Amino acid sequence: MIEVPSSMKNVAESLSTQLEMEKLERRQCSLKVLSNVRFLARQGLPLRGHGDHESDSNFLQLMKLRGEDDSRVLGWLERKNDKYTAPDMENKILKTMALLVLRRVIQSISSAPFLTMMIDKTTDIANKEQVVVCFRWVDSSLEPHEEFIGLYERMKVSITTLRGQCYDGASSMSGSQRGVAIQLQKEEPRAVYTHCYGHALNLACSDAVKNCKIMRDALNTSYELIKLVKKSPRRDATLQKLKEQMPDGSPGIRVLCPTRWTVRAQALQSILANYVVLQVLWEESLDFVKDAEMRSRIQGVSSCMKSFNFFFGVSLGELLLRHSDNLSKTLQASSMSAAEEQKTADMTVRTLQSIRTDENFLLFWKSTSQKASKLGISESTLPRQRKRPRRYEDGASEGDVPESVENFYKRIYYEALDLIICGIKQRFDQPGYKLYSNLEALLVRAAKKENYDGEFQFVIDFYKDDFDHDHLNMQLGVLSSNIPSELAQDLNSVISYLQQLSPAQRLLLSEWQLMEIFAAHGLEKSGQSPPPIE
Repeated sequence: MIEVPSSMKNVAESLSTQLEMEKLERRQCSLKVLSNVRFLARQGLPLRGHGDHESDSNFLQLMKLRGEDDSRVLGWLERKNDKYTAPDMENKILKTMALLVLRRVIQSISSAPFLTMMIDKTTDIANKEQVVVCFRWVDSSLEPHEEFIGLYERMKVSITTLRGQCYDGASSMSGSQRGVAIQLQKEEPRAVYTHCYGHALNLACSDAVKNCKIMRDALNTSYELIKLVKKSPRRDATLQKLKEQMPDGSPGIRVLCPTRWTVRAQALQSILANYVVLQVLWEESLDFVKDAEMRSRIQGVSSCMKSFNFFFGVSLGELLLRHSDNLSKTLQASSMSAAEEQKTADMTVRTLQSIRTDENFLLFWKSTSQKASKLGISESTLPRQRKRPRRYEDGASEGDVPESVENFYKRIYYEALDLIICGIKQRFDQPGYKLYSNLEALLVRAAKKENYDGEFQFVIDFYKDDFDHDHLNMQLGVLSSNIPSELAQDLNSVISYLQQLSPAQRLLLSEWQLMEIFAAHGLEKSGQSPPPIE
């Protein structure tokens, strides 16, 4: 074939060829614009930069970097119009990408047989409530996925597949009359509501502190004390210099943050460890502080630290919150299931009950009294007895008056323990836990060839149409007959066995559908045999 020289080509043909080349160039540069936006979005980087000029933006700098390998990109950036790099165009591209991702997520969620929905909210700096919606679902290999969705008015997700709900304890979400949980359960009774265990524990601890006066006063003073140190660079620097002069190696002052659930015991322990240094700090601070209000705050904290009540309250709070903080950290582990969290909470309750004895109080009392004496804290005394109002008088009894100082603080010790133990029990005593325990027990006991009639009937009665009574009972027998005995010891082993089955073998087992409910609830990583069901 003889090639026609360009000088002999038709003008229209030459223009058409040039137009095609320009279209190809624009398409390639546009794709680079899209890929740059996608890269920055996936890495969580802002498209704009730190400067005031658009040329300083991360997006344009990335385009220029790619232009070093492709000169067409640099020419594209020199265009005045239609280069798709304006902030409004970048936002439109981001919004389109976000909608595409959301659509794919919704398609995956809609194809899942069972779902759990989690919702939480917080207030931003503009005092507006921001609501987070997250769905938990499982794929065909029993791999759990938790997808952050956001807040949308409508999504094509069927409520009939909803099997779990997880919110905080706010009345708008968990109210017994008009809460979101109860409204959804009216539409789908199998959507079990679970109060976030971490939040439940925080509320239990807060209730215990609020109802025990000596601990409430101690924590309020501790919060003020920490603010006086951390809100003043000068006092913070003075504290560090004082600590350097003492070779005790004590930790620094920890912030007592109301919104963090795992640092309260550490904050109180840091106060106890730096008791002497803090007393010196207050004395030195009064030498350079001139503001009357600030001097009053410092003098008030210094005076409280010299009282036995404050020292006892901080010591008692550190003892109790040490256990609750440890439980809180454990509950936040990604591998914890709802049923396992309940068992862990029960372990903490038993630990707290074990220290509620006269012997343990005596050890705590002697240790606290000795430390207070070494620190020069005032001796403990009985509070002044006040005459009860006449309307509360009943017969000739003079009331229950402590016989000694030790007995007075012993009552406080027992009261604080009772408050936190009862709080954890009440907050963790959720209706869904009985369902979770029965689900685990059904599968594990079937694998162990043990009797599971009670658990079987409970699950069938609750889930109704999710399972066929006779078919599920028959397939549990298939599991009992085929699973090796060494893999029938706990839930994790049973799950591992089921996951190793081929797709064809899975069709023989209704337990696969049972396991999809497990995973939707977050029960697939319990790892221990379930407790007996009462």
